[in-house]
Amino acid sequence: MWLIAITFLSVGFGDIVPNTYCGRGIAVSTGIMGAGCTALLVAVVSRKLELTRAEKHVHNFMMDTQLTKRLKNAAANVLRETWLIYKHTRLVKRVNPGRVRTHQRKFLLAIYALRKVKMDQRKLMDNANTITDMAKTQNTVYEIISDMSSRQDAIEERLTNLEDKLQALQDHMESLPEIITRCLSQHQERVEQRKNFLHPDAAAQTLQPPHTPTPMFNAPSMQFPHSRPNCFLHRSVPSSNNVAATTYHWPTSPILPPISSRTPHLVPDTHMSSNGSAVNNYTSSNKYGS
Repeated sequence: MWLIAITFLSVGFGDIVPNTYCGRGIAVSTGIMGAGCTALLVAVVSRKLELTRAEKHVHNFMMDTQLTKRLKNAAANVLRETWLIYKHTRLVKRVNPGRVRTHQRKFLLAIYALRKVKMDQRKLMDNANTITDMAKTQNTVYEIISDMSSRQDAIEERLTNLEDKLQALQDHMESLPEIITRCLSQHQERVEQRKNFLHPDAAAQTLQPPHTPTPMFNAPSMQFPHSRPNCFLHRSVPSSNNVAATTYHWPTSPILPPISSRTPHLVPDTHMSSNGSAVNNYTSSNKYGS
């Protein structure tokens, strides 16, 4: 154990070494403390020398500007050497091989410099992406989480409103039969009141058993689906037996106009006969004179 600790802590062996266990323990603990102090010193120094995020952004911006300038210069050198090669091979009467080879060599060097600048620019973009990726990823994740939370709240609110509406609809559906029954009964009462008001004699006849006249022919009677009952086909004209006893008085209506203007053909015309009895003649305003 003594040899392992001394070797691992890089203390080394000397002419004077401790022989007791206490001395060796002190030596090992001192070596551990020395290694820990060295590691802390290195970490603090590297942390101080490391660039911050803002400094990294500034450094990347400056390097990108320099690489852009170098890229433009390399592209201009390529174009220049290309033009010189064309000039010394096509536009001169006598071609100088040495000068042509020189420009070809410069042309190849310009292409190599252009490729190197592009590679450095790609590396810089990769480094910049790795720097900004964490911040962008964090912001993106935060936005996604907040959006999901807001959508979840909206969905919960919509579900609550939908449950309330379904409950209200169920209540209305449960009360619908009662409402329909009440409306039908009210409508039936109104129909009966109107029938009794407009046709009092017919209403009185409906209380008695109807008298079916004997048909002249044995043909079956025709009934229409939308025709009114027979009580509505009889006019409310007083009988001739009761006319002689008393004068017929029409009921006054708070809604309809007077009887003379409403049914002029049914207004009785009372006069005295030769024997002194009152006789009612009903005038008709039929255009055919019947």
